[in-house]
Amino acid sequence: QMLEGSLKGDRQKYLRIIRRNAGRLLTLVNDLLDLSKLESGNTRLQVNEGDLTRFTRSIGFAFESLARRKQIDYRVAVSEQPLPAWFDPVVLEKILNNLLSNAFKYTHDGGWIQLELKVASDGNDVEISVADNGIGIPPDQAAHIFDRFYRIRRSEQSTFGTGIGLALTKELVELHHGRIELSSRENEGSSFSITLPISSNAYPAVEQATEPVLHELPSRQAPKPLALTEEDQKPADQRHVVLVVEDNDDLRNYVREQLAGDFQVMEAINGREGLSLAQERLPDVIVTDLMMPEMDGVELCREVRENPLSSHIPIVMLTAKAEQEDKLLGLETGADAYLAKPFETRELIVRIRALIERQERLQKKFSGERVFKPSEVAVTSLDEQFLHGVLQAIEQNLDEESFSVVELAQAASMSRSQLHRKLKALTGKSPNELIREMRLQRARELLEKGAGNASEVAFRVGFNSLAYFSKCFSDFFGLLPSEVRQKRSP
Repeated sequence: QMLEGSLKGDRQKYLRIIRRNAGRLLTLVNDLLDLSKLESGNTRLQVNEGDLTRFTRSIGFAFESLARRKQIDYRVAVSEQPLPAWFDPVVLEKILNNLLSNAFKYTHDGGWIQLELKVASDGNDVEISVADNGIGIPPDQAAHIFDRFYRIRRSEQSTFGTGIGLALTKELVELHHGRIELSSRENEGSSFSITLPISSNAYPAVEQATEPVLHELPSRQAPKPLALTEEDQKPADQRHVVLVVEDNDDLRNYVREQLAGDFQVMEAINGREGLSLAQERLPDVIVTDLMMPEMDGVELCREVRENPLSSHIPIVMLTAKAEQEDKLLGLETGADAYLAKPFETRELIVRIRALIERQERLQKKFSGERVFKPSEVAVTSLDEQFLHGVLQAIEQNLDEESFSVVELAQAASMSRSQLHRKLKALTGKSPNELIREMRLQRARELLEKGAGNASEVAFRVGFNSLAYFSKCFSDFFGLLPSEVRQKRSP
């Protein structure tokens, strides 16, 4: 799209995103190469004497800016006192960066993380630990966490990580003649502890560097979060609303900017947040990733479909998993469309418009009906049940002049705004329009049966003004109440 000139938004920002993700890909490739070298025996330890506390603090402090952005209580519990020790700075840097990156990745905003260094009582070993109160690891999977390419699964479709980082970390720790241990409780947090020898006696001469090694590390800048601009947070306009649910910041921001020219766009970073927004705001379409933390796309789809409040909302599912069985699973749980990554933005926009047009055709069909029969509206069974309940509540209170949207919302167990958006989405009518039209429909039935004159019928269906009743009746049916009675007369 960038080459074709069809890309919307700030090109420089997209180039920065490409560069950042290329860096992530480079890191992944380097990790794979490191694993390959370890496996083939081509990686040799090169230890030298240095100040281990200064080295550890320099790595730890490089994550402070990221901690501030995520509002994480981050503590570097490492003494300022020099600690002469023998270690390989290249290997140890990879170990600590992997453990700290992992902690920040799986700790929610507002959580805490601690990097700590302790010296064993005999002075021959150190213990470096990285602890957090993040999502933790399920007990049945903890034993496999250091296996190559093993990825934590939290549900049938939700998988975390690449399965490389911790495997590489463990092998690097063992290369350094150390050991790594995990203590974790699901939904409470994890603690990774590594124990390393720091005496020169622990390392054979072949592993001791012949030249001094530079221990000072440059500070590392973590990527800045992509925040909404002031323009993005303007009050809603009259365009259709699309909710984008995606845990990857770059992809979510990209989709938002590509859709922003045609739709209002709301964002959620996981399925749970997306479900809350969907039920609160009732968007016209949901675009969701399949694999996400907290709640994956399949569970989000199921929850949306099973809730009468949101069951009508069309869903487009995005995924990197293009296998037929995954596609069928998404469609079986209620997704209306399925796109495999990478996808063409134009195709996504076409799919969204098609779903909105389908919903509008249903609205027009319903709005053209003079007799309100929800079973004739081609929507889901939950939507039929909802419409039946709304129409029944109105029917039972037609003679109550005071019956209004407030009472109808209470009967539907919704807020007034939720009821308004739900009925508009299903029928194209507001609650007030629906109440008024049902009153008028009943009035015509009574007039045709000769159940009273116009004034009597008006009061029986909740109108307290004959003039207002006559105007509404004429606007809706194209004739006056008196003309209906005249047609009935012999």
